[in-house]
Amino acid sequence: MKVYQKKRENITTWLYFYLKGKGNEFLDYKLPFPNFLKHINTGYYIGWQINGYPGSTATREYFNDIIARFLITFRDYNPEKLDFKPKPDRHTHINFKVSYELKQFQTLNSIQTPKKIQQRAENVNTIDQTFWAIKYYAEELIKEMGFIPYEMLEEFAYRHFYYKEKSTLRAKCRAIWNWYNKKDWNIITKTKTNKTQGDEMTRIERAKKNAELKYKRARASILGLIKDSLLAPTYLKKDNTWNVSQIAKDLRMSRTTIIKHLKELREEGIIQ
Repeated sequence: MKVYQKKRENITTWLYFYLKGKGNEFLDYKLPFPNFLKHINTGYYIGWQINGYPGSTATREYFNDIIARFLITFRDYNPEKLDFKPKPDRHTHINFKVSYELKQFQTLNSIQTPKKIQQRAENVNTIDQTFWAIKYYAEELIKEMGFIPYEMLEEFAYRHFYYKEKSTLRAKCRAIWNWYNKKDWNIITKTKTNKTQGDEMTRIERAKKNAELKYKRARASILGLIKDSLLAPTYLKKDNTWNVSQIAKDLRMSRTTIIKHLKELREEGIIQ
């Protein structure tokens, strides 16, 4: 299946990820050799140019299916889909002359679960790999924190998948969040001696923890972009001030949030 119309054969879309691995894991799944591969101390960046773009419902579903399967396949390496085009330097493997079809990524893992089990857990009509990728992320949050901050679940979904109507993603996130909320944030069957942190938290404590975590994640994301990243100089304007609009766009945060954190970071002497 090709994901472009003939008139648009010269258009490509990047599948670009960051993983905490060695950089050769993709070889185990006979994936095409990446157009972009860069190793850093904490992991590596990897990307492929895909023919076409997610412009129609059918192509968006195809892209989302492959993205979800990538996240599922490499979930042990904390994969993150990146929404910008990679910028090459002399330390990277680069080959922009070739591009690939999504069908060349069919060797990625996929979830094979009976439909009745998916429907019981998902509680919405759409059954797909996207749902399971979000569900796995939710379980990682429960393991780490004892519960799921809903905003983090929604943020993850928006960041990784292409949907014309965000209501579809929200429906999946709500279904997953409600499912685990009803089970007191247990991933496995609850016993008298098996209680999660979520069992002991009050709703007020959860809300407070949620807000605190959201603040820390926003601060860490901004710092990672403008201080510890090779891309940092691209966010500086000619007058040497930060391009708030571009930072907000790339991090999918509001300008108000960016301005607030930049002000605090300057006051603390962390940034100029």
